[in-house]
Amino acid sequence: MIRKATVADAEAIATIHVRTWQTAYAEIFPAEFLANLSVERRVAAWREQLANHPGLTFIAEESGLVTGWVSGGLSIDADALGASEVQAIYVLPEYWDKGVGAQLMQAIEQALPPSHTTTLWVLRDNQRALRFYEKLGYKADGAEEELERGGVKRWKIRLRKDATDSTIA
Repeated sequence: MIRKATVADAEAIATIHVRTWQTAYAEIFPAEFLANLSVERRVAAWREQLANHPGLTFIAEESGLVTGWVSGGLSIDADALGASEVQAIYVLPEYWDKGVGAQLMQAIEQALPPSHTTTLWVLRDNQRALRFYEKLGYKADGAEEELERGGVKRWKIRLRKDATDSTIA
């Protein structure tokens, strides 16, 4: 089941965020940095976000367990003003390859403001995520940004899907 997130979901969202980072980025960022990610700090931030600026955040739930979440809105990229953006999507690692991510992406894409294009950012080193997004019709558009975490610099790239592109999920 996919539904809009509430303040009561803050702890589940924060937990998924941290666990997914620790698994997906184990070969990308230092182990010490990943081990020190704080669910508690993220819970506080998510409670504030969902209470005061809920925006578009959806969760996937199975038998009462939150298995993933996605958020989105309008792009703030200067060269993509007017575009919609998938700002984040995270799924518990044990639910990868089970359709949860595709369901969340479908929900956010349908809820985003009407736009000629939808963008998202992904770490260039995250090959699993790149394959997932490409399967959904997203393609690199040439934009790149450097990201530093745990003393390590990596590149993230922007992907784009035009409204006329079809989803191949």
